[in-house]
Amino acid sequence: MDLLLSKLLPPLLYPLPLACWALIFAIVRFWRAPKQAAIALVIALSILLLSGNDYVATALIASLERQYLPPDPMPKAAAIVVLGGAVVPQTAPRPWVEVTEGGDRILYGAHLFRQGYAPYLILSGGRIEWLGETFQRGEAADMAEIATTCGVPTDKILLDTTSLNTYENAVNVKALLEKHQIEGDLLLVTSAYHMPRSVAIFRRLEMNVIPAPTDYRYLSIARSPTWQNLLLSLIPNPYNVYITTIALREYQGLLVYKLRGWL
Repeated sequence: MDLLLSKLLPPLLYPLPLACWALIFAIVRFWRAPKQAAIALVIALSILLLSGNDYVATALIASLERQYLPPDPMPKAAAIVVLGGAVVPQTAPRPWVEVTEGGDRILYGAHLFRQGYAPYLILSGGRIEWLGETFQRGEAADMAEIATTCGVPTDKILLDTTSLNTYENAVNVKALLEKHQIEGDLLLVTSAYHMPRSVAIFRRLEMNVIPAPTDYRYLSIARSPTWQNLLLSLIPNPYNVYITTIALREYQGLLVYKLRGWL
């Protein structure tokens, strides 16, 4: 049920699927109820125009990413916790483990370890086996391979390879801390947009985390107030739809986790 609520149902309400549902409704009702079809077409167009708009996408993602900025100076901690969701397995034709756009998570976590900010690197993330897929190992193991390539000793890496969502990340990390008797503050590394939900869950489980966000999609760079930039910002594009979807997914996640009592 948790998988259904957090992984399968929310995508049905993302901008692109919503626009498609409206278009399907318009096609079905076109002959018998042309006014309804016209309204559905307007709704579909509005969804695409808004979600693809640069100002809308930026406002939504920035509302999440601005909540926790990188600490300055970076404090030392008992361990660095890196959450999964940014690595894909070595399956043909990939020659090795690959990172997605959120791959900054494991790279930044390894960087913090190499800089001496904590004596342990905890990697948390499993894999959901969709449509009968099977994986030889969880995502955390793939992240560990990247970390060791970056120079992190294997005996300083602790793995949670079974968690399938952010709540399970926190629960399993807490179990690892207790098992290895690690006490103290934790540097929590995940994507900036994902940090509000992550911090809330870890703190709810009584872990003192210090946000160390990475993978920023919003940059506070002032745009030149030219008509060309204004026009380009208003024209919808696929990347903005993607950014809007990420932000809406996070807000959906916050709502679902709140309803589940995890926040």
